Amino acid sequence: CDSPATYCQPAAAAGFIIAVHCREPSHPPTPFVYLEFSLEPAPPLESYKPATVAGFIFKVRRELPFTNSLVEHPASSLLVYINHLLGEGAFAQVYEATLGDVDDKNKQKCVLKVQKPANPWEFYIGTQLMERLKPTVQHMFIKFYSAHFFQNGSILVGDLHSCGTLLNAINLYKSTPEKVMPQALVISFAIRMLFMVEQVHSCEIIHGDIKPDNFILGNRFLEQDDSDEDVAAGLALIDLGQSIDMKLFPKGTTFTAKCETSGFQCTEMLSNKPWNYQVDYFGVAATVYCMLFGTYMKVKNEGGIWKPDGLFRRLPHLDMWNEFFHIMLNIPDCRHLPSLDLLRQKLKKLFEQHYSSKVRTLRNRLIVLLLECKRWRK
Repeated sequence: CDSPATYCQPAAAAGFIIAVHCREPSHPPTPFVYLEFSLEPAPPLESYKPATVAGFIFKVRRELPFTNSLVEHPASSLLVYINHLLGEGAFAQVYEATLGDVDDKNKQKCVLKVQKPANPWEFYIGTQLMERLKPTVQHMFIKFYSAHFFQNGSILVGDLHSCGTLLNAINLYKSTPEKVMPQALVISFAIRMLFMVEQVHSCEIIHGDIKPDNFILGNRFLEQDDSDEDVAAGLALIDLGQSIDMKLFPKGTTFTAKCETSGFQCTEMLSNKPWNYQVDYFGVAATVYCMLFGTYMKVKNEGGIWKPDGLFRRLPHLDMWNEFFHIMLNIPDCRHLPSLDLLRQKLKKLFEQHYSSKVRTLRNRLIVLLLECKRWRK
């Protein structure tokens, strides 16, 4: 924006209304656009109508106007209603919102990710991922429609996945007789995760922050019918703010930095070895461990072999899980990454042998738990 945003008078009892004068959207976004944003004071807050193509960037020379429940985009007479908070972390809040015209037609739900300071990099990665992925798998990942950058933060507008995170689902089982997620669902979700990470890596992108709270369940999970072979459909991978675009680096680039959260440091970080894609292997292993045991994974090194620090003796399919964690935690080096496809096929065979006839009942029970939790959150 070459001119600052102007504020209109709020509608009666309706919070505030924002009028924004923006320059032409930058599309497709490039790393240079994000570099420009990153060098200026940045923004988060309310947003407007999602674009119909990959992504649009809007730059506003104002601070975020957030806290109330209604925002209007004057060019389209579009209202954005903030329904409720879905979740928050140290630097961002995620809201469920409803987009709709003033005449109440064509309403659509979306997610608003409000960040302070702004994170243009996440929007860049999101749009690059959509451009590089096959259309048939794009629904497995968060999709952003537009990004709005203010002087002190940003708002990303994206697809809504309203049934909670995988961590929420894991915690729901703590109040059930089983105490942990059933094996059938663990294996089903693990198969889907391995496939998702395969797709991300095929795009030469490292997610960099794979953990249970960055997998989320949406309506697609609730709406499956008996003809759908994949009971894990509806699981999506979100939060791209720590991702790395390997296309921007020379081939073979490795890293030595360590993430700040000690429990999520991959074994390469713990042993001061270079890493690249291994960080996502570790993230998948840690997420599967959390599904199996209901707690976060800790690792130990015994005789040069990395293992989860937990009791596996009573775990069904012990040999398979020992092999799984050995492969995911003991990667020789950055040039010799294990085949996620091969590991996925082994889990799929195990699933078909033991659980294909049982899993739908278990999935339906999880749906009941998710819906009850969703009503409680509101």
